[in-house]
Amino acid sequence: MTDSSSNPTSAFAQLMLKIADVFESIILKVSAVCCWSSALLIVVIIANVTMRYGFENGLIIFEEIQWHLYAIGIMFGLSYAEITNSQVRVDVVASMLKPKTVLKWEIFGTIVFVFPTIFVILFNSFDYVANSYALGESSSSPLGVPFRWLIKSAIPASFILLAMAVLARMFRNIITLTKKES
Repeated sequence: MTDSSSNPTSAFAQLMLKIADVFESIILKVSAVCCWSSALLIVVIIANVTMRYGFENGLIIFEEIQWHLYAIGIMFGLSYAEITNSQVRVDVVASMLKPKTVLKWEIFGTIVFVFPTIFVILFNSFDYVANSYALGESSSSPLGVPFRWLIKSAIPASFILLAMAVLARMFRNIITLTKKES
């Protein structure tokens, strides 16, 4: 989370800070649930390896569930990484710039690159999930996971959370950038 802990003076800045706090709270709660996908993933991998090499009878459903659990961890982890400032960055360049210049570049990058990308993915993902649901899409393997639309719905859900995280970070950056020097 970006440092904007001092009380902003304008009502608009206070509103932006309140929205950022609400968005981050939602993301932290969703992330707390989704982080269990990693523990479940380990259990599924151990069960799959035991079945395959111990009993020479692996199950396709376990392999597919592994991929779905990977997807949940990564897709929902994006928004968590954004609000905790643990995403991959080019700090080599940022370390040579003034802090306010870094904030300006982050706001620029958010508006010009991040939000359009999120919009395109969200715009297309709803039809992607709806078509999968309408077709009753399931695994091509007879013993695979049914309801393929369910895992596909992680795409719009996770990108909605990512949009919230990016917006919260942008609000905090704007507040920090416009804050009076004290």
